[in-house]
Amino acid sequence: MLMAEMRNGSPRHRIAYVDGLRAVAVLLVVAFHTAKYSGMAPEGPVATLLRAGSHGVDLFFVLSGFCLSYPTLARLQRDGFATFDVARFAAHRIVRIVPPYYLAIAFFVVFALLLRAAHVALPAPMPQGAISPADVAMQALFLDGPQVKMLNGSFWTLPVEFRWYFVFPIVLWVWTKSPKAFALIAAGAAMLFATRGANVDAFVLPAFMSGIVAAAIHVRQIRLGWWPAAACIVLLGTAFVTMPQTDWTYDFNPFWYLASFAFVIAAGGSAGLSALLSLRSLTIVGFASYSIYLVHEPLIAFAQERGLNPLTAAAIGIAVGFAFWAVAERPFVEGRLRKRLLSEFEDAFVRWIPRVGLPRSYLVGSQPQPQPAPVAVVS
Repeated sequence: MLMAEMRNGSPRHRIAYVDGLRAVAVLLVVAFHTAKYSGMAPEGPVATLLRAGSHGVDLFFVLSGFCLSYPTLARLQRDGFATFDVARFAAHRIVRIVPPYYLAIAFFVVFALLLRAAHVALPAPMPQGAISPADVAMQALFLDGPQVKMLNGSFWTLPVEFRWYFVFPIVLWVWTKSPKAFALIAAGAAMLFATRGANVDAFVLPAFMSGIVAAAIHVRQIRLGWWPAAACIVLLGTAFVTMPQTDWTYDFNPFWYLASFAFVIAAGGSAGLSALLSLRSLTIVGFASYSIYLVHEPLIAFAQERGLNPLTAAAIGIAVGFAFWAVAERPFVEGRLRKRLLSEFEDAFVRWIPRVGLPRSYLVGSQPQPQPAPVAVVS
């Protein structure tokens, strides 16, 4: 796994520029929410630039596909084959994503109760009506139906990400067996969005899948020169031109996914851009990007509703995100607690997965054939 594996405070098994990309993604989202709750009108060049920050989540989607596929593709490139361990994958995903998310849910439940006890209105990203135990339970189960009142508007991406984990082993296998079939699946998912079968999962699936392609390009050390950077600029321009000018709502637009894909490839292929994204000041933010994402939006809105200026509000959101990382996320990405939970969940999945008729693991690539033993020749 590529995300947040640390020992004694030092990151290991990481690609530095990927942490920088995570930092860019979360800072874009923070800028978007800061502008959204500042009272700024959504029209105008500055507002348009800030509204584009919402598409930091698109970059996160591409990076998710990249990071999840990288270890398997790296082994495949090195050895000619690799085993994808479904039980291990599921255990790592549960331990990495769920505990901080549940603690964020608990944090905002307590936050809401304290504000209501003080007769203070909840910030805009939180539900203004009663929050029922059923709402909390549905969010904990990663359910996102229209009837669910999200405790934090930013939580909408968590169920999408969680459902992606069920699809990922399949599309990774398809990529290694038939890139043409892989492209057909991505195209089919994109086409669904233009039909009555449209839903958020169909629309974002190509973004996740493009991350697998980006990881393959990185692993195979394919050099594309200046083309990815040029494509990123053209796609960003197209995305801005086609972006709605009405409000602060996140808009689904495939050009943002394509621009994010090109940006990730450009970051891996350009020594200068990779070095810039690998700066310590960015990678530190990248380490805490998940925690910052989980908590920043309601806090930024609350601070600005209390009269604080946007920069101060953004700083508060990021600072609390770092504190949340230290308390609620870091214990689950390093140390004994992580190892114990991984072991327990992996054992559980090893027992459970075969019971539902699924393979615990599968082969990626071609298993090397054993060489016959030499035959002694007696003369």
